[in-house]
Amino acid sequence: MSKRRRNLSYPSLYDAFELGDRVKRLYRDKNGQNKEYKGIVLAIDREGVEIFWDTLNGKYRPKDMRIAFSNCPINEIFEGNKEYTPIKKDI
Repeated sequence: MSKRRRNLSYPSLYDAFELGDRVKRLYRDKNGQNKEYKGIVLAIDREGVEIFWDTLNGKYRPKDMRIAFSNCPINEIFEGNKEYTPIKKDI
C-alpha cells in the first residue's frame, strides 16, 4: 500500500516520456569520475520504463560499455540512486 501511495508522488511516466524519446543520465563511480549514458525509450508502463543505452560519453556503442538495456523503476527514474542520476530527456 505504501508503494502505491509513493507512486502517486511522481508525475505519470506517460506524461514525462514518449516511446522513442532520447534520454540521458550520469554514472558516478567511487573515484568521482562521471560517465554520461544516452539511450532511447523502448517501453513505458505504470511502474517504469525500458531503455536501450547506446551512447557512452558521446561515443556510439563503445566496447567498454557495461550496460545495453535497463528496466528502470519509477523511483529510480525521478530520484536516481547512489550511482546514477535521475533520467532526463536529452534535448
